[in-house]
Amino acid sequence: MFYTLLKYLVRLGLYWYAPDLRTKNLRLASFAGPSIIVSNHPNSLFDALVIAAYCPVEICFLTRGDIFKKPWANLLLRYLFQLPIYKKKDDDEFAVKNDFTFDECMRCLAAGKHVLLFPEGRSLNTWGLQPLMNGGLTSLLERGYRAELPLQIQPFTLNYNSFQHLPKSVELVALAPLDSTDYIAGHQIDTAAIISALRTRLQDSVSEEALVPKVLSERDKSAYRIPAKVGYYTQFWFYRIWRDYIRRKTAGTIFFDSLLFASLLFSYPIFVFFCSVIIGKLFGFWMGIALFVFLPFTAYCMAKYQTITVEKDLTKTKVNRL
Repeated sequence: MFYTLLKYLVRLGLYWYAPDLRTKNLRLASFAGPSIIVSNHPNSLFDALVIAAYCPVEICFLTRGDIFKKPWANLLLRYLFQLPIYKKKDDDEFAVKNDFTFDECMRCLAAGKHVLLFPEGRSLNTWGLQPLMNGGLTSLLERGYRAELPLQIQPFTLNYNSFQHLPKSVELVALAPLDSTDYIAGHQIDTAAIISALRTRLQDSVSEEALVPKVLSERDKSAYRIPAKVGYYTQFWFYRIWRDYIRRKTAGTIFFDSLLFASLLFSYPIFVFFCSVIIGKLFGFWMGIALFVFLPFTAYCMAKYQTITVEKDLTKTKVNRL
């Protein structure tokens, strides 16, 4: 229940944050059996949120292990369906800890859940497919074979107009799944062949260029213009405070979208609620209800009406840590 509520909250938030969000071929993602979900990884945690919001199944996420070090973070992240995956530089016992994580992944898969991992291993805020790091996927496939689990590999691709500008254009595309049982021969599973086939599918589908936004028709612009202006003058200040703060905190890193989206996702409903309560106390219950609808509506119109910027400067190197 909690997972479903969180998923639909994220999907709802994406209507405001990425008003030009397109999904393609989602029918190909049938999830006929326990699946390892894979994708390119251009935009940090935001990638996982987009995929989870549009997958009809419950997903466990493999996430960088260094952020699990504090006990409170470990409890919170696991409660949010995330599992740690460690690199050699993160922990001297990375191999042992990863074995525990892979065992937990297998329990999730055996229970009918699905596991999301990003085989590129790191996010760089760039377009195109990065070299794949095969260790995690290989380990899961081999464990699945030994456990007699008929694992599916479900690939997705993601593309963005920008990693620094809002509102956003986002494209999520599902590719045809790979069935790991098709690669079993001689009492062993050919993980190298699976990964090679996966790499080919991803390379053929991952865009090397920024996503070009859809242009609103003049009719749509006219419809959005007035409520968008109202939304701008009443609420843009709230967005700008968060945007400028997160931009300073994440300067030179890959986490701008992840942290800004999460901040707005939880703070904006609180802002709307308190404004509505105050107006309701001053002017009556129905005025409060009207404002509760009016504020998100005008904010949505503002997001739809604004010009979506395509990022041009692709030369800046960003780090994978705060």
